[in-house]
Amino acid sequence: MDPLPFSMRGKGRAKAHCYFYKEALTIVQVVVRDNNVDQALKALKKKMQREGVFREMKLRRHFEKPSEKKAREDAEAVRRARKLERKRIEREGF
Repeated sequence: MDPLPFSMRGKGRAKAHCYFYKEALTIVQVVVRDNNVDQALKALKKKMQREGVFREMKLRRHFEKPSEKKAREDAEAVRRARKLERKRIEREGF
């Protein structure tokens, strides 16, 4: 059986196949104990935050041109480097 939806079969199949299986799927599970849904929801939100799901959802709300993506990633790298340098200086006591 073909794993692709009916509309994706035929021409351009390799392209559609790459689209669906480009990224690995991660499953987030949370156990509800003693019918405490609020605690389970809090744990789920924390796990999703750690995985970066909310950030990715925000980024995917609109199309980002490759040049914009590169500029954003470069700026993030600069911020991370500056933050690490600040922490290193604070730790060493300069």
